[in-house]
Amino acid sequence: MKLSHLLSLTTAVAGGAAAIRTLTRRHQWEQTNNRVAICVDYDDAYAAAIRAGISMADMLHRLAHSGATHVSLPEWTLARLIAAGQLTPQLAATPLTQKPRVGHWNYLHGDADLVAQLAAELAVRLPYTEATVLDHTTLAYAGDLPTVGEMGLGFDQQTAVLIRQQGLDIVPQPVSYAWPQKELLERTLAQAAQVGQVVAFAGNMILGHEMHLGETVDALAANQLTFVYFAESRHQKGDWFIAKRRAPHIVLGHRLTAEEMVPLDYHAACHNWAHFARERGIRFCYVNFFRVLHATAPLEGLDYVHHLKHALEDAGFVVTADIGLPTPIPTPDTTELALTGLAAAGIGATAVSDLLHLPPALALPLTAVAAGGAAALPFVERARNQAAVARQHHNHDHHHDHDHDHHDHHHHHDHDHDHGDLQALYPPSYAPKLLALGLTALTPVANLNAANGTGEWLVSLVTQAAAACSLAAVTSGTEYQLRIEAYRGFHLDWWLPLTAVCLKIPNQTTRAAALAALGGGWLLVRQRDVDLLSLVDPGYAEGHTHHISAAMALVGDVQMAVGPKPARKWAGLGPAARALTLVLQQNNHPTAALFAASLGSMGDAFSLVGFRHPERALQETLKQALPSMAIGAASGLVGLLLNQLVTKTAVSQ
Repeated sequence: MKLSHLLSLTTAVAGGAAAIRTLTRRHQWEQTNNRVAICVDYDDAYAAAIRAGISMADMLHRLAHSGATHVSLPEWTLARLIAAGQLTPQLAATPLTQKPRVGHWNYLHGDADLVAQLAAELAVRLPYTEATVLDHTTLAYAGDLPTVGEMGLGFDQQTAVLIRQQGLDIVPQPVSYAWPQKELLERTLAQAAQVGQVVAFAGNMILGHEMHLGETVDALAANQLTFVYFAESRHQKGDWFIAKRRAPHIVLGHRLTAEEMVPLDYHAACHNWAHFARERGIRFCYVNFFRVLHATAPLEGLDYVHHLKHALEDAGFVVTADIGLPTPIPTPDTTELALTGLAAAGIGATAVSDLLHLPPALALPLTAVAAGGAAALPFVERARNQAAVARQHHNHDHHHDHDHDHHDHHHHHDHDHDHGDLQALYPPSYAPKLLALGLTALTPVANLNAANGTGEWLVSLVTQAAAACSLAAVTSGTEYQLRIEAYRGFHLDWWLPLTAVCLKIPNQTTRAAALAALGGGWLLVRQRDVDLLSLVDPGYAEGHTHHISAAMALVGDVQMAVGPKPARKWAGLGPAARALTLVLQQNNHPTAALFAASLGSMGDAFSLVGFRHPERALQETLKQALPSMAIGAASGLVGLLLNQLVTKTAVSQ
């Protein structure tokens, strides 16, 4: 083995070993991060109760006994109450005669208690509407329905009490509307905290988006509210900003859309929910009932919830209302990140020196420089972030010392402070991203060296293990576990390894054509913004195929077994294909060896993709990756030994 390769291997092993400490803490944390909540949509539960001819109290009682932990509670709006028939536009017996301050007079008839609460709320939120109660059951207010009707007016306290009496927790759902002023959103979130501690904003917009999201964050923090982050669908504007600033006081949630529910029945939906919890880190299941397709009876939703609870429990989760994250979430500190980064340095140095055919005089310094750079990167980034925070504090102090007498400049400076200084207040971390990209893109390239001999093949096994450990460690931490930050490979994790293989094609024309095809493929995938490896990373929601035909079910099961998903089951493809490459090369089959090398590179990429998704427990990834790696390594070793035996026999004859 070359001295430069030995130094690179030592560096990579040191980085992989340093990652073990972080991974041990992460594994211990993952054992406790197994609590999942089931929240049933209030409107669906209410509709089912009506159609089943039972009271809402009875429905809530049955939901609790079926396994539900929460029920949502939408915020009142005039538009919602009118749509539900709780308010009816109706002219008052004695209309108001004075001219309103804004708009025109509006009259809504409803229950006396409801009307009184709404009038009091409007008087506080929008005093210029001059809201008042006429004849005990008529709400009169100035303005118009489209403008005032969309605004949140608090939560139904009587319904909240009813839900709690049945042993269920409440998830308040504040609504978003035009021009959400600071005092209005603060009032809404304070009222939300009175009914529940987990908030799932209604609709596709976060209250306060976008110019008042800072105030929304502050109000959530002041009321100690946990934010439901729909990281799977990302359908809510402003959600990433809230999650970034409220972490770790968030919970990963999901809600199946109507389109997603079309091909499912509730049995299949339960498998999907367990899949989301296992593969995507979902800990808050927002459940809508099947109401048209696949719906047989109003109370079938109770069976859905019951089966969902058991599906989650069978997958190893605990269904409970207590879904607060166990803290602290294990995150590598600067020193641990620097040491773990040595793996990327060692692997990268090997890949570059082999790809460029560098002489030892250059390969050795390259390894040393790479190791120093990778180790220094987290410290340099920490210093940069500290300097940014210091500048932010300096600017803030300067603003308070000199800005009190200049109203116009004060307003402009505040606006910049809220939005332009987010990076200073919550500095991004690029070091883990760079290290992760280096590991995923360069490990398969470094392992191409395995075709040079059995010793190099054995080294590739060590390199692969070090890369997997380091990749899992650098993508651990609060923001990665909660899917606020994510690995970004820019498609280099498959393009670069395949490019390295193509560069070994001896025929110049064929090599140019292959490189052009790869470049075109990269541009196409880049344009469509599809992470090909992530598509095949998660496992199937169900372990086998359901079909009315036994033959078709068998075909489906075979397709699942030999298909690309989950990618981690192909972890052993890399070492097996690399051994095959070596055998083919030694037996003068260069073209076949290139195909085997391509297969080995993709096997390496498949084995690593599972370790860059920290929302899935390490134990779940290793459950399939380790046996596959063992089988691949064993089969490769047997193949190499048989090849040596055959070669020696042929020589002796």
